[in-house]
This record gives sequence, structure tokens and C-alpha cells, in this order.
Amino acid sequence: MQTKEMTSGENKTSESYSGLNPRVEFVVRASLHEQHAETDFVHSIMGRIFAKLEDEGNEKETGYIRASLVQFGEAMDHGISTERLGDGIDGNIAEYWEHLFDLDSGYWKEEIQGEFEALECDLLIIDCVEVHPKLRGRGIGPSAIDRTIDIFGAGCGLVACKPWPLQFTPPFRHNRKALKRLNAPLIGRDEAVRRLRAHWSRLGFWPLGETGIYLLGTAQSGSGGSHTKCETLPGPASDLVSRRVC
Repeated sequence: MQTKEMTSGENKTSESYSGLNPRVEFVVRASLHEQHAETDFVHSIMGRIFAKLEDEGNEKETGYIRASLVQFGEAMDHGISTERLGDGIDGNIAEYWEHLFDLDSGYWKEEIQGEFEALECDLLIIDCVEVHPKLRGRGIGPSAIDRTIDIFGAGCGLVACKPWPLQFTPPFRHNRKALKRLNAPLIGRDEAVRRLRAHWSRLGFWPLGETGIYLLGTAQSGSGGSHTKCETLPGPASDLVSRRVC
């Protein structure tokens, strides 16, 4: 699942949105089956972001965050085989499974385990974040990400995302009305991707080689949603992750 994050600029403190009183309301969808299937261990999370726009006064819905909680560990505990986990859940989730997990044991790959100190086998995926144009650069998006991780990432070894700008996704690319609402910067795709990936790096997410996947170890995320900021340095394309200076 690709992450389509719209916020821009550095992570801000709460002073950036003083008076806006932002909050997020979460809805989690989970199936109820007597016999467990692979998809029973994938939970869709929708968070609606509300805030008071300074020039309007009333609280309004000003964005959203979508995420997926994938309980790989819980699935194995219920007898779901590693083959069914890799192929049977979802094509996009299978990509994370292939890159992060040992296909035989069902646990994190040894190099992933060593790099991120991942203990639990569940995975939290940040799928998409969108913030109203008037509130970008105010720290709303990063705060929503932090709260999502705080609430749903406790049993997860890793948080993952795949940064990709909204304006270059099918729902927006050929929809003039949606693009106008989005009000994205008028820059090319490569530059937009570079900026977005740099933004996620500042939030503490690290690139997994050339896969386009960015990872945050929950054991390394710190407390109170304050993630370690790292400078990503170029390294050989064959490296597991690019070299970093924290």
C-alpha cells in the first residue's frame, strides 16, 4: 500500500497549531468469522482529523489518516501458514511480507531484526495522510501519524509506509476537481517524491534499500511520539538500508 502524504515542512511543535485544537477520531474495521481466514488479521484504520480553521472559527474535518494493522504474529498463532500469509492476504501487503519476513519461519528477516530491533511480528502500515492546505506545515500531519503509532503500534515490531505524492496517484492525476482541492506544489514527480521521502526521513523512517518502503522500529521510536531524526546519506544500491547519521 502506498503512502500518499500531503503535509509539508519540518515536524512542528504543538505551538504550531495553538488555538486550532486538532484531534483525530479513529474507526477500525474488523471482520467477525467463526473460522479464521487470512484477511481476519488485517484491520483497516480510518482516522478523521478535525481542527478549528483560524478564519472560520468552527471545528471542521480538515484531513484524514488511513492505516492498516497486519497481525502476522496473531495469524501464525491461529494456524495460518506462512505461504497463506504471503500470498493470501493482499497483493500490496504481500510486498511488505516478501521484503520484511523470512518466508520459511514467518518471522522478521535476520537483517531486519538486527537493524530495527523488531520483537513483535505485527506490522502497522501508514497508507495515506491528507491535511487541508490551510493547515499544512503546522505539524498536524506528523502529530496524526504519532498518535496512530501510539494507539495501534504497541504490539507491532515495525511501522512501514511507501511514500508517494497524492497528485501522482490515479484518483487525482486525471481529476481536475480533486487536484484543485489538493492544491499540491507545482513540481515534477521525481522532485515531489524526493521531498516526500525526505519528509518521512525527518520523522524517523528509514529507507529499505531501493524498495520504496520506509520503516520505523517501534523499539527505536522514543517516547511521546518523538521520533529520532536521521540524516540519510547515499549508499550502494545493494545495501539493505542507506547509511544514516542520527
